[in-house]
Order: sequence, then C-alpha cells, then structure tokens
Amino acid sequence: MVAKMQTTIQRTYQIVVAATRDFGIAKDGKLPWKLPSDLNFFKEITTSTSSDHTDKMNAVIMGRKTWDSIPLQYRPLPNRLNVVLTRSTTFNIPTFENVITCSSIPSALELLAISPYSMSIDKVFVIGGGQILREVMNGSGCEAIHMTEIDENIDCDTFIPPVDTKVFCPWYSSLPVTENGVRYRFVSYVRCNCNLDSEKLKVEDFSFLPKMIFDKRSEISSGCCLK
Repeated sequence: MVAKMQTTIQRTYQIVVAATRDFGIAKDGKLPWKLPSDLNFFKEITTSTSSDHTDKMNAVIMGRKTWDSIPLQYRPLPNRLNVVLTRSTTFNIPTFENVITCSSIPSALELLAISPYSMSIDKVFVIGGGQILREVMNGSGCEAIHMTEIDENIDCDTFIPPVDTKVFCPWYSSLPVTENGVRYRFVSYVRCNCNLDSEKLKVEDFSFLPKMIFDKRSEISSGCCLK
C-alpha cells in the first residue's frame, strides 16, 4: 500500500521593507535613517484590513532581533498579530496579547493557515530582519513586495536580494519624497507573469493588495507592465 502524501497548507505573504540602492536595510541592527513618512506608510499598510474584513487584523512576521529592536513602548506592534521567529528555548516574551512565537517561516505560515488564525487574520506581512527577508524575498508564497526605495547608498551591514523583475512587476510608484536629506519613493511590486500581454492582466486579480495600494492603481508608473 502506498502512503498518501500529506499536503501542508501555508499562508501567502507580502513583504514590507525599506532599502537603499544597493539593498542595504540596516546598520548595527537599526535603521540608519530617520524617515517619519516611511514609518507612517509601514503602519498604515500593515494595519489596514480589507473593507469586508473589518473584524480581522493582519499578522506581521519578524525575527527575534527585529522584535528586540522595536522600542519597548511600541511593542508589540498594536492592532496586529506579532509573530516572532526564534529557535531559542530560553527566549521568553512577556505575556502580551496578540504575540506568538514560531521556530521558522514555514511553521509560522502553516500556523496562520489553520484555525483560529485562518479565520481571524486578513493579510500576512513579513517585516524583517535580514536573514528572514533573504529567505522569503521573491519566494513562491510571496504575493507582493512593498519597498521604500531610498535613492542613495547609506552605510549598512545588512542586505537583501533585489526584486526579481522576471517575477514581480511594479503596481504602484509614488512621486519622490525628500525627508531629512534622504530622497526616496514608495514602490509596490506584484507577482505576475511579465511576459503576458498586459490586456490579459485584470486589476481584480490583485485585490489581495492592501486597500491603500490597490486604490492607487491610477498612479502606476509609466514603465509598469500593468497598464
């Protein structure tokens, strides 16, 4: 008798990250820039749920070092399920509401795919740090990448891979913003077959995007294949 293969279900996810031209994201475990508008963008995109899922919240997946880097007064990140990845058996998080730990990205995505999280979680965002993002960047379960693209190289010691433009197409790009001497823009990439005729790509196919991004469809940059 041949045993049946058990299929493991995992949640899909989106990535939210700020990166320099050479894809640096941090220095000594901290952001080497101060961009209040970027922090507001991060908060809005990770807290907003679909209009028909107002009774749900989003999940943010992060490594232990990213959790530790969040100032005490801001953690856990409010109005989101904080999923902290750690393999340490001695790492203890104080009893917080909306905080859980998992040992890996696959185990977190599997947990979020089953009850009660399958019913209570709207979208899943991976937010860092470097090791986690290098594992999931351009992954098969990644639906979208929301990147704050910093228009210069800043001294960093943590880097991520570039967006695979054979797999992801730009959906939205904001106008450039300069803040505290740093020029940047917000760009959202969606997974699609960029070799397809643009007429075969329907806007409705990307309704999984955060509402704030989906509503900016009319502001897509001219180089986008989704016209």
